[in-house]
Amino acid sequence: MSDVTGGWFDARIVTGAHPAALVPATDREAIAAHLDRYALSGALVSAMASWLHDPIGGNAEASAIAHDLADRGVLACWTAVPATSGELDSLTDLVDRAVDDGVAAFRIHPASHGYSPALLDELYAALQTNRLPLCVDSAELAWPDLTTLATRYPELPIIVSNLGYRKLRELWAALTGHPNVFVDLVDFAAHQGVEWLAANGLADRLLFATGLGVRDPGESVVRLAWSGLDDATVRLVGAENARRLLQGVRA
Repeated sequence: MSDVTGGWFDARIVTGAHPAALVPATDREAIAAHLDRYALSGALVSAMASWLHDPIGGNAEASAIAHDLADRGVLACWTAVPATSGELDSLTDLVDRAVDDGVAAFRIHPASHGYSPALLDELYAALQTNRLPLCVDSAELAWPDLTTLATRYPELPIIVSNLGYRKLRELWAALTGHPNVFVDLVDFAAHQGVEWLAANGLADRLLFATGLGVRDPGESVVRLAWSGLDDATVRLVGAENARRLLQGVRA
């Protein structure tokens, strides 16, 4: 399989341990082994702690992994929450620190963290200015909120993840209505959904991603490797789209 996947970039890995997951904890060694197994050119890593425990503190964990594996093309994805006293003073400052640290993208968890996405307008503006993508699981952001966000910030790349089953109609509306909306392959469970989007000229909106740390990476690997797409399209989805969106992705 590494002959097929060689050079692909994994656009979503989560470091840490989920208390209810059936997969083992993901640490530096596990990520390095994942890169080796599939001959990947790199990965975008966020922290489980930023999702389930400490939204801001987990960012340091993601950056530590990215710095340790920088020579393997690993990049950090930070998490943001609304600014509150004692936790986070300024979202603009957070983005500035992320840029200085070489962070490649941000992730938000509005549903899990219990806030309205509208409270992050300062974040969206700063990300758009710095051309840093925003990543969000489909369960964390309602489709009308995604539409509002994509419309208000048309130069902000938004990557939807963990799409699940029977959401292609909503996704189609988002992709065709907003050129800044993308989707990764984590739990992209629609039958021949990858092939359908590619056949309709939307292959440039798809990013290979496994969700290592929360899902078995074999799902996404097989979904793209056995898709039947031509080699050029597989390379586009496997790495080139990520290279276009994420700062620091190696050729």
